[in-house]
Amino acid sequence: MAAPKVTTFSKPSGDDKTKGSQDDERKLPIQKKMFLLDKRTSKEAIPSTRLSYYEYIDMEVQRALDIRDYLKIEETIDGEVLDVTPKPIEVPYDTEGYKKLKQKVSCIQKRRGDSGGFKGTASSILRAKSSRGVGFHLSMEDIVTGIGSERMLTDLRTSTAISPYIDISSSSSSSSIEDKTEKDIKTKFNLPFIRVVLRKTELILLYEQQSMTAIKNTEDGNYAEKDNKEYDYLTIGKGKVRRRSDAETQTNDSLFKSRKVNTIRKDTTDTGSYVSYFEMFDTYRKLEEVDPFALEDQEDKTEKENITKLSREQQFAAIVKLPSFHWASTVLKRLLAGNNFETAQRRFRNMDSIPLTISNINYKYSLQNLFTIQPYAPDNERRAVSDMSFCYSNSDILAVSYGIYSYQAAKLPSTGEVCIWSIKNPCDPERYYFYNYPVVALEFSPYMPNLLAIGLFDGSIEVRDISKFSQPPVAISQRSSSPGVDPVLAIKWIKQGGNSDDDGVDDIDPFLSLSQDGSVTRFHIIRGPYLLGNKQMSLERIEGKPEGLPVTVLNAATQEANPRPQCLNLTKHPLHADIYYILTDEGCLHKCSTNYQHHYLEVLKTHKGAVNCMDFSPWSPKLFLTCGNDWFIRIWMEGIFKPLITLQNMYGPYQWAGWSRTHSTILIALNRKQCEIWDLKRSTLKPVSVHKLGSSYNTLALFSRDGNSIAIGNERGKVFLLAYEEMPFAPHYQYDALEKAIFNAVNNFPELLIELKSLGYFGYPNKGMVIPP
Repeated sequence: MAAPKVTTFSKPSGDDKTKGSQDDERKLPIQKKMFLLDKRTSKEAIPSTRLSYYEYIDMEVQRALDIRDYLKIEETIDGEVLDVTPKPIEVPYDTEGYKKLKQKVSCIQKRRGDSGGFKGTASSILRAKSSRGVGFHLSMEDIVTGIGSERMLTDLRTSTAISPYIDISSSSSSSSIEDKTEKDIKTKFNLPFIRVVLRKTELILLYEQQSMTAIKNTEDGNYAEKDNKEYDYLTIGKGKVRRRSDAETQTNDSLFKSRKVNTIRKDTTDTGSYVSYFEMFDTYRKLEEVDPFALEDQEDKTEKENITKLSREQQFAAIVKLPSFHWASTVLKRLLAGNNFETAQRRFRNMDSIPLTISNINYKYSLQNLFTIQPYAPDNERRAVSDMSFCYSNSDILAVSYGIYSYQAAKLPSTGEVCIWSIKNPCDPERYYFYNYPVVALEFSPYMPNLLAIGLFDGSIEVRDISKFSQPPVAISQRSSSPGVDPVLAIKWIKQGGNSDDDGVDDIDPFLSLSQDGSVTRFHIIRGPYLLGNKQMSLERIEGKPEGLPVTVLNAATQEANPRPQCLNLTKHPLHADIYYILTDEGCLHKCSTNYQHHYLEVLKTHKGAVNCMDFSPWSPKLFLTCGNDWFIRIWMEGIFKPLITLQNMYGPYQWAGWSRTHSTILIALNRKQCEIWDLKRSTLKPVSVHKLGSSYNTLALFSRDGNSIAIGNERGKVFLLAYEEMPFAPHYQYDALEKAIFNAVNNFPELLIELKSLGYFGYPNKGMVIPP
């Protein structure tokens, strides 16, 4: 660090001191002048003198200039003393207003010359008044406010005629003079405005210290060490005890930059280690003995040895089945697909988002088709998209099951398929598994993302590890533990409650499977080829009148053909890991817990037909929606047994509905023919936009992990990956916007509004966001 520049303030020397000693008493301090004035006025009478208000101002300005002329600033630079006293700023004015002002000032100066020895008295009185709030010391804010004003010239023109005068000799005491002067100035006159012209000057670098890192015991390192010691001496050592002064100019606020904002200095050390020649010799000898192909999979190595013994045509067929060839072809296909789908891939990753500073945008609530994933069916059999699941650790991976979704198809498939798709290559699946029965449900594990649970139409379940190519399932179910033969319609992974049990249960988290016959089974992955299943719940039909929508009680003599309701879907609670909901064809929600078997906690009647889907709001653990076959979408609040909002657009059942993950007031609904977007803050009577995706019937939809895209499947096995376009900007306070929209929707129902207000705050802590499981 360079030596700091030393700035000194000194009085004029030589002839200036002699001249100062011979000057009159106006060069003395103000306290001494006041003493001489009081002494003089006590001996002789003071003639009556009248000083105007502007004369006092001019006298104070002149006194400040005299003090400034008395100072001299010197600076020591490289051992040489230089005079750096600021020169007066002279700005030429050729305006008419300035000429008039200059003429008026000269008249005041001539009149001030007649005051004689009373100049010191007026200065002392004015100095005392300025400290009491008269306002002669103007701040920068007052000066800026007065820029461009013509009041100053107006006051100067009329100062001679109407300016008040103060007779300092007619008063009997100094206190009466001060009171009178203060009263007249405060009550009758305002301060003039001063015109200030600010001009840009050239940048002057006063001080700069750059951070640097050097190796110790080198020339640069020694210099850096010396620089640090000198800096510590000047800042925290004995060198900081020196004369300092603070000064400000042009601005009121001073900005400082501390050393804490810089990066932390990294300390480096030199360490040594000893290795003998014998150890080095043994190491290199062992490396020569290692086979470079020993790290490969033994099974893959055996297959390569067998391939060399085959003919050329047989070798080609055998190479295709190798995992290494499959991985190489997968990477190559990704590179080729990136040439055609780069724009769509960037949009899916939300890399090309709409800038917030765009000037023109139309809120049309549209959907842009990024990819259309065609079904992968070597046997050319038509299968519907029955379920989908995004990987929790990698949002680019999408698992799709192909099988039976509804029984209205002209021809039902007899086999099923599961494909693992990647956004990097939407043309060919990364993994594919074929089954002898249609696949109905699947779900990725949120705790071990490489595990995928698959439910089949015959009631069997298996778990696969998608990270390994061409490997058998990790575990499958058996008839002794899961005797049901009905289709498995939903699978949900749950968090492990504690450590492994004594019966051999591993630490892998279990999952729940929902069968169509109303039974819920908990499966555990154990150290073996089979899943360990325990019966969790068996539902029965509702007797009596449940909470929720009013229903008509059937005749007691009427008997149902099936004593158990048909279960359709399974939903987990966003906060409580042990709570889950079962949706049935009776239009009821059965609230259950994994801690209580064979009975449920609560029943809520939500629809007059079957309820197909349930989804919690990402900004509230108490607010959820349901959609069903009665053509309605209803929004509910926990603790209130009446729907807050009821939505309906067309006469058709809604198969899927969900809250948007990016906008708290937007809902996405899907029926067999179209996809609808609802915005609660705009309208609850009709959707803001409707989109038709194809001629085939839609089956279900699923949000991506970031919520900026949505995947929709249909009966022909196609999957449409859509991105939101021309959507309104998300509100900064999502929960506040949602709460306002809900209250506006129920404002016409006083009783419902009172119940809603009684619940108070219904969001997450600190108005946070939690993606529903």
